[in-house]
Amino acid sequence: MDIYLNRLFPIRAIGPGICLVHKDRYVAILEAIPINFALRAPQEQERLIKGYANFLNGLNFPVQLFVRSDFLRVDEYLADLKSHEDAIEAHLRPSLGDYIQFLRETVSVNRLVKRRFYIVMAWQGHESRKIPRIRGEILWDEAEQELIRRREILIQGLRPLGIRLQTLDQVNTLHFLQSSFGQGQTANEGS
Repeated sequence: MDIYLNRLFPIRAIGPGICLVHKDRYVAILEAIPINFALRAPQEQERLIKGYANFLNGLNFPVQLFVRSDFLRVDEYLADLKSHEDAIEAHLRPSLGDYIQFLRETVSVNRLVKRRFYIVMAWQGHESRKIPRIRGEILWDEAEQELIRRREILIQGLRPLGIRLQTLDQVNTLHFLQSSFGQGQTANEGS
């Protein structure tokens, strides 16, 4: 891991679905798969807003909501389409060319952005312990159980709103951390 990133965000260990940061602070990162809110009827939008507000107000633990905007790169996708042109029926090839041209023009006028939504939950080793912590004790299992419990609360609370959650694995957690601290290409970069 990048030394600068580790100083900024001191990660001590990354496991499946959980990170140990600092001495006794554990973090789990969930990716939210959203609904298309803008396509909903006004009454449905109002219901979703109220449901989301009730969900957030009902939580008894803190969460951080993180939205990341990544520029989509279509060059590789277009090159892959073009490379498979011979496999397409001859009468469909002009349509493929039109589609590729349309995408190139669209991207040249408007940058395509993919928004990704994350929920970050943290647990401190002293939050719910009845037994004092022994110096140097690692609370991985206890933290994992508590973060799993919290994840289930989030899943149950967001399911009626149509929002699904998935826990990031080790590789995706590391990718998330690196791209969130300036290592990836995000929409707040200059044109």
